[in-house]
Amino acid sequence: FAKGNLEYDSIGGYHFAANQYDYGGLFGWGTGSNPTNTSIHWEDYPTFDDWGSHIDGGWRTLTDDEWHYVIWDRADASAKCGAATVCGVHGMVLLPDGWNGGAFNAGFDKGWSTNEYDAVSWADMEAAGAVFLSAAGFHSSCVEIEGSYWSSTPDGDPHLAYLMHFCENYVYDNDSYGRDYGLPVRLVQDCQNN
Repeated sequence: FAKGNLEYDSIGGYHFAANQYDYGGLFGWGTGSNPTNTSIHWEDYPTFDDWGSHIDGGWRTLTDDEWHYVIWDRADASAKCGAATVCGVHGMVLLPDGWNGGAFNAGFDKGWSTNEYDAVSWADMEAAGAVFLSAAGFHSSCVEIEGSYWSSTPDGDPHLAYLMHFCENYVYDNDSYGRDYGLPVRLVQDCQNN
């Protein structure tokens, strides 16, 4: 996973947020070549242009199946995902396979207070491979209440695309929103096994 959510500005172009708990930008689906498109009409998002193709380093957006694998299908998946608050920001923590970085309360049964980290304790988690996805909301609504992250997978309906969604009490994927929703993006790189 990238070190932070994707951001865009007209001077520096695409870049990653400085911290994993920063919200980053909110993008309509597939706006890689048109990052400033903020249209509220789904017709203005007919095709997917991956944001990652505009950043050096082999970055890309997870597919819906890959989000599903990370959240539900990998070994001990239920023990590697949970609600959290990092440096005062609500969101979700994903742990890597083979986690040995310390105590973690998986799940969403206690809401955002399930896991709480200050800057020092989060730095330790991050160094051990933990990923934090902030509850950045959508179209600047529901900030700190919900988190939704785009996938690269279109829905069969031409105005929808798939995403991963969570709030303080649950997480799910295989859901779709209108392509005009402004959602955060967290890019990934494929691992090279030597």
